[in-house]
Amino acid sequence: DIWKELSGDDELPLPLGGMAIRRSIPLRRAIECEEILTKAVAVADKNKKIISSMLMERGLIRVDEQKLQTYLNLYANENSVNMSKLQYKALDKLFEIGYEKGFYDTKISAFDYLIPTDYEKLLKDETK
Repeated sequence: DIWKELSGDDELPLPLGGMAIRRSIPLRRAIECEEILTKAVAVADKNKKIISSMLMERGLIRVDEQKLQTYLNLYANENSVNMSKLQYKALDKLFEIGYEKGFYDTKISAFDYLIPTDYEKLLKDETK
């Protein structure tokens, strides 16, 4: 409800979390890290039941199985593997609100901070 009020848009999903990589990391390494993290989320999405059982059996989680499923569905789903245009729009709205409230000196666009994953392809094409 608070997000809907702040964003002024009932259709925008609430940005729940994200992964960030330090800008000082070399670009090739950053791309590799992003690929590994993306694969990890995809594995979690495809194997929620196994992960849930393992966490419950080993006592590694402090919630019941139903709440665990809710959490896994929030953070490991098709939309958390690859973000949609709507999700980027929501993220930009979050940054816009932060800018308006004085948390940022300039307005931030999520696309300006994405890792240019096409870099590897361009580099390979250039060396041919």
